[in-house]
Amino acid sequence: MKNFSYWERKHFWNYWDFTIIGSGITGLTGAIFIKRKYPKAKVTILERGMLPSGASTKNAGFACFGSMSEILDDLETASEESVFNLLKNRFNGLLALRRLLSDKQTGYMPTKGFEIFTDNEREIYENCMHRLHFVNETIAQTIGHKTFENADGQIDQFGFKNVNHIISNAYEGTIDTGLMMKNLIDLARSEGVEIYNGVEVSDIDYSGERPQLNTNYGEIKTGTVVVATNGFAGRLFPERDIKPARAQVIITKPIKNLKIEGCFHHNCGYNYFRNIDDRILLGGGRHLNKVAEETYEMGNTLEITDYLSDLMKSTILPEGDFEIDQTWSGIMGVGQSKEVILEKVGASTIAAFRFGGMGIALGTYVGKSVGEMV
Repeated sequence: MKNFSYWERKHFWNYWDFTIIGSGITGLTGAIFIKRKYPKAKVTILERGMLPSGASTKNAGFACFGSMSEILDDLETASEESVFNLLKNRFNGLLALRRLLSDKQTGYMPTKGFEIFTDNEREIYENCMHRLHFVNETIAQTIGHKTFENADGQIDQFGFKNVNHIISNAYEGTIDTGLMMKNLIDLARSEGVEIYNGVEVSDIDYSGERPQLNTNYGEIKTGTVVVATNGFAGRLFPERDIKPARAQVIITKPIKNLKIEGCFHHNCGYNYFRNIDDRILLGGGRHLNKVAEETYEMGNTLEITDYLSDLMKSTILPEGDFEIDQTWSGIMGVGQSKEVILEKVGASTIAAFRFGGMGIALGTYVGKSVGEMV
């Protein structure tokens, strides 16, 4: 161990009953549900960053569960049962988040979701409309609601250009990502969960009677380990189908008389934008170079920043001037399958990751499931 005092070893760096690696949505909610189940247990979260290091504080704040074209795209490679079960879990995950925190605590707004289609997506739109009834009927059997409908009448309302069609989703909304995470952290601490930042776990040693976490502060024995690092989980589970996927984002300075309200999807979910504090937040472009975006490195590239800026000028804000105020990126967890990896690994570890860009929807669902598994 590093230079810990007697007091630090006695009261801080000591045996923990449950150790969660990662302080994102899944790690925090998992810790909360575990602590509620075992109030006397020592439940600790280890986070390598000053703030959550993946996407939980860097996402766009979409309370969404899948656009129409994204669902059809998924059906090309996965069974109907798998796709619609995942939609159900995302929908229930959003409900679980809203039960855990109030809408005021997350900044949730029931704005609806909108998918836009330009000339480049003409065939995609036609396929969406062709299968709209089927998707609505199947979703209704799964979550109890029909969700999608044509919303071409709102194109002028939003002030778009080069947008030919819109399909709306009545059950999507937006949240304030930072507010949600701040209140989740506060809730976890109020329940008695310990959170240590700046602690990076390099590997887990299972050779002893109990797991040993090897960290930049030394080794520590623990009881059950929950790996909730999503896009970074491949570092601890290199054999699993989990890869990092960088999501780049830009945000404008405030814009007067901004017409856009809601969460918007484009190009099978690869692009997304919204109004937040009279600014446009726009993310996406990963499809331009998926291989290069399979990285653990944060940062923004000129190629994708220029692409997003051009999309803003040509389609989203064609009549108005805007100025980019900030750029940033987050790391998602993806794989060949979109199904969540949620399983026990041996007798003392739970793997809980691979959300495919749907961490807000799936994080609380998975965290609650972790609480039920221990």
